[in-house]
Amino acid sequence: MSLQIESPAEDSAGKNGDGPEQQSAPVETGVAGLPGRVRWLLLSCLTVNAVVVLWLAVWDATLTRSAWDLLGAALLLGIGITCALAIGAILRRSSSAFLTAMTSQIFVVCLAAYVWLVDERSPVRQLIGVAGVALAFGAIALFWVVYLARYAHGAINRGAVVVVALFPVLGLVQFWLQSDYLPARSLPLVDVQAELTPMGSSGSIIHLSAKVTMHNRSSVAVDIPGGVMRVTAYPFGVPEEPATGETVASHLNPVGTLLGDYRQVPVSPGDAKLLFAGTIGAAGSFLTPGSTTTGQVMIDIDPRTVRLAQMRASIIAVTHRAVQDTRTCYEPKKSYNADIAGYLNEAGVLHDWPGGKALCTETQFAARGAIEDLVADHPVLRIFNVVDHKMFTTPLLVPLLGTGSSVEDPEAGMDEAATIETATPSGMFGANAEYAPADSDLHH
Repeated sequence: MSLQIESPAEDSAGKNGDGPEQQSAPVETGVAGLPGRVRWLLLSCLTVNAVVVLWLAVWDATLTRSAWDLLGAALLLGIGITCALAIGAILRRSSSAFLTAMTSQIFVVCLAAYVWLVDERSPVRQLIGVAGVALAFGAIALFWVVYLARYAHGAINRGAVVVVALFPVLGLVQFWLQSDYLPARSLPLVDVQAELTPMGSSGSIIHLSAKVTMHNRSSVAVDIPGGVMRVTAYPFGVPEEPATGETVASHLNPVGTLLGDYRQVPVSPGDAKLLFAGTIGAAGSFLTPGSTTTGQVMIDIDPRTVRLAQMRASIIAVTHRAVQDTRTCYEPKKSYNADIAGYLNEAGVLHDWPGGKALCTETQFAARGAIEDLVADHPVLRIFNVVDHKMFTTPLLVPLLGTGSSVEDPEAGMDEAATIETATPSGMFGANAEYAPADSDLHH
């Protein structure tokens, strides 16, 4: 005889007609739980991201010119490595695969936003172009972030949040360094001093020393792609110009200031006689930080015919790290770096310039990183050395900022020029000196 003892719980279950509770199969939340097609699509996106970003990192490293520039290369390398780690984690079906993949896609979203920021600061927007492609990559990455978030939710911890937040912050620091801090800190600061000094006489001829001194007081090396010095003489017998309101205003308005200041006895281009003209800056010229250079020539004037001698020295200075190449302006364009003989021959050709003739060279600015090289439209500084003009005293330097296309139409590219000027460390510097002959100078 056997007895069966039932517990109240079992008895209740029996009475209700329910059998013993069955264990439900665990829900697959690992990589294996993803549909195969989705998993391979994710792997494809990660592979493309890794290849593109690692290529950008290598390219960026080749463009670096300072320790600060390496920060951008390091960030790109970190994003590319994170994408590669995510690929490995998915293939190994690691428990951290979802978190690593989601982190990599967050970084790609941040990179796309960075490209958009650089494009916004560039002379020409490229939403239908490089920036548009980057935003498309960012949109796809954002989709994966949202999709993977439900799988990676349990794996998110404080450390992961700190790492994910650190990359965008570093990216903003890099953007600020390249867009604002470094251009402001590396602005060329060149002091130019001009002197006209009597050094004696021979009979009725006075010997003048025309001396120009350039001192680089900036903390970076400075290239001088353009520079000219001239000495002109003005004769006696020029009629006075009454100081009426209209006359004075004509010399003070934006156009008049290019023609010269008001003087009771004018010094107009039509009366100017060129005594000396020479270059004090050209392709290959540069000043190291803190250095000083001096140029001096002797000029003879006849005080019986010359009432005033005027000297003008002008240079265009560009921070050395910002220069990629110097070349001629028109076809066939010759590069100073690649074909110096061809450059020197072509740079001596006169070209038509509104109202006159001019020599012309271009300085192309170097990109500060791979992203900028893709997006920033390769800005240039075109330098006209006007040697013949009815309205201006020549030779005269005229700089023009723009892109490869906008420099051909300066009026349409004013906004682009302003954008380039803000971001590019360059400037024009000059000095004047005058001398009026005196009888005492004939006895030195």
